[in-house]
Amino acid sequence: MSFYRALRRPAVVVTAFAAAVSATVLAATGSPASAATGAFSFTKVEGAAGDVAGLTPTVKAFQGLLGDPNNASNPPAQNGRREINWDGTPDAQSAPNLLPPDFFNTTVPRGAVFVSKNNKFSVSADDDNPTNTPPRFADINPQYDDIFATFSPQRLFTPLGTNVMGVRFFVPGTNKPATVKGFGAVFTDVDRANVTKLELLDRYGKRLFVAYAPKATIGDKGLSFVGVQTNADVYEVRITTGNAALGKNVKDDKKRDLVVMDDLLYAEPDALR
Repeated sequence: MSFYRALRRPAVVVTAFAAAVSATVLAATGSPASAATGAFSFTKVEGAAGDVAGLTPTVKAFQGLLGDPNNASNPPAQNGRREINWDGTPDAQSAPNLLPPDFFNTTVPRGAVFVSKNNKFSVSADDDNPTNTPPRFADINPQYDDIFATFSPQRLFTPLGTNVMGVRFFVPGTNKPATVKGFGAVFTDVDRANVTKLELLDRYGKRLFVAYAPKATIGDKGLSFVGVQTNADVYEVRITTGNAALGKNVKDDKKRDLVVMDDLLYAEPDALR
């Protein structure tokens, strides 16, 4: 099935709204556009802040929904979650070098494999690297150092040549396909509402739920988070960052909203059944 196949939006009925620290939590139920039967529940956590301290309660709220422990790169587990914060990525797999799409399932076994139209991905350089590559993707365009901020220093993540990518799940360290019960992401410099988003897909490639990252609270270097916890089996998460891909001659302006990612959080991958 094509990665860019158009998928219709399922009907979603909002049942409750609640505030969780600085996060907005949306509980919703509905019938997904998939081959599965019955209703699924979705709980969305979102928030935006001008600094790390402001966004941290939102991220912690979502960690609480996914559950403890953080299984890091440990063997497959029955409970808990996985997180990717990019900061331990070696210089050899960071800008100006490419990150292998399966790096976080093979070298670092966390059960996540990335896909895009060209399968090219980049982790930004830190400020102490052997090639003196500028951090925060300023090696692509110097403006980016002025608009992107980190949630967990010092590295960020982006697909290259596109602003749309997918995350597929595997039993960590294996080639066994898996599903997850929740996924969230930190974004930086979200200038427009209803653009940057997560789409949760089932094993048939049909959309279960869509969640938009909230607009940043400051003009540049703002941080935003959106995450969805569910009882549905999520086979892939499609991520759209802004409305344009990074590029040498591509600037963040009135027409282009350039967005990159920091931390990814997701429920422990469970073998596809």
